[in-house]
Amino acid sequence: MTSLVTFENVPRPAGVLSILVAAYAALLPYQFQVGVKFNFAPADCLLLLILMLAVGQLRFCGKAWSVWHLAIALTFVAGSFVAALRFGTLDRYELLNKDAGLVMSFLAYAAITSSVFEWEDIRRIAHVFTWSVVIQNGVAVAAFLAAYSFHTVNPFARYDGSRLSGLLLDPNAYGGLLVAALVIAESASWGPAPLFRQGSLWASRVSLGLGILFTFSRSAWIALGLGLLLLCVLRWRIAGRVMATGLIVAPLLLAMMGPRFIPILEVMASRPRQVEGRFELIHDALIAFGRHPLFGGGIGSFRLSEGEVAHNSAMWFLADFGIFGLVIFFGFMGWFFTTGWFAYRFAPVREQPVALGLLVAQTAMLGLAMGIEAFNQRHWWLVLGLIAAAYSLALRRMGHLPTQC
Repeated sequence: MTSLVTFENVPRPAGVLSILVAAYAALLPYQFQVGVKFNFAPADCLLLLILMLAVGQLRFCGKAWSVWHLAIALTFVAGSFVAALRFGTLDRYELLNKDAGLVMSFLAYAAITSSVFEWEDIRRIAHVFTWSVVIQNGVAVAAFLAAYSFHTVNPFARYDGSRLSGLLLDPNAYGGLLVAALVIAESASWGPAPLFRQGSLWASRVSLGLGILFTFSRSAWIALGLGLLLLCVLRWRIAGRVMATGLIVAPLLLAMMGPRFIPILEVMASRPRQVEGRFELIHDALIAFGRHPLFGGGIGSFRLSEGEVAHNSAMWFLADFGIFGLVIFFGFMGWFFTTGWFAYRFAPVREQPVALGLLVAQTAMLGLAMGIEAFNQRHWWLVLGLIAAAYSLALRRMGHLPTQC
């Protein structure tokens, strides 16, 4: 029988890095448009502060990284090189949103895994993140309901105020953020040390549930459905209480919103022309793959040829990076699912709910990626970093990793 490692002498996380990572998690719901096709995320400023104030506190723990991380980085390098050769230049959109975005995602990942020394650190970051999303979304939902009732301007919505977008500017991305926060809060709130107690759990459930509905994001609804499906398999009581809450609240919501809400819901949920457009994009991505099956057409090639992004992470990788890129994408995501499962199985009993929340969030984000290009979403990389940190802690608990990692 494997003996467990004791942690009396495990070093505590450095103060500056720990504070900056928590602040980064708190700022993830905020983003502002400052130019054409250019958005500013305050959370990125925290990453720059980490480079300025805490770069010496970043550490490398091999088990938090894998060959798939290197493969993803090389895929983007190769894709950029192919695009530069084909088009003579690399478009500004891909340079800032894809390449620079990946660099910032890796930096966030390194900061998160470096700041975690024990399960309490994961618990703290997850708690800060979920509460920040709940509070910001509470304001956004209140503004949305006020705009609906009094026909006022809603600064938290897009598409003529019909779809809630919070401060992420895009309803689909915002819906994914809300789903990640909701499944973490729900999945981690059981056992001897729940992440949310009963009152706060209800507050988060109502706020985030309404927010997910009002985004009218089918991608977010798919993400939530996949997350709940995994919960049904692993902890059916948790999934049951979420669905029961929806069944109880739905009639009250319909009564409060009035009779004109149902036609709006039907129109926003169906949007047949948009559904048809998404299938056309998938078809076009497959055609683009047929032209350049091995290494793809280069990063940004599909967007430049179609005038629109693929709205599907797997199809984006297939069109821009070819079959090698798609295999690497699935390998990368599969690594986090398997390590998240390991962390859930071998975490201490007290911490299993938090590990489960991260595993469910990863599953939900994979569902979101079926409807949007979600790969560079900052909150997804927060989940990935916490999964890798939880995996390292589980390995350390089983005696397979030195305590300094």
